[in-house]
Amino acid sequence: MTVSPAQIAIDHLPAAQRKRLPHYPLPVLRLARLAVAEPAQGRGIGRLLLRVALRLTREMSAALGGVGLVVDAKSEAMTFYRRYGFEPLDVLEGSLGDCPEPVSMFLPLSGIPDGPMHL
Repeated sequence: MTVSPAQIAIDHLPAAQRKRLPHYPLPVLRLARLAVAEPAQGRGIGRLLLRVALRLTREMSAALGGVGLVVDAKSEAMTFYRRYGFEPLDVLEGSLGDCPEPVSMFLPLSGIPDGPMHL
């Protein structure tokens, strides 16, 4: 799993998230990679890694500010992230040639549990 600080323009957020936020680049954490080795898949490891990323997002927000977590999901992983409340963003930029484009998805801070996380 790789997590890094990032920012997002308000215009890229889902419409429902734009109403209460300022109109300048907003701090987020970006879950750049989350992968589980094939032999270990189906054991809840991905869910546990996501829990760590969500906890880091909440901690970053409390310490430094932040509005949520962004992930660049491969098409086959979108169902996994939707299950936890992520919504696709409105923007896709660039091209990866023959590779499928990842879909940026967003989970607002309000969608991250405040207490113990039971994903």
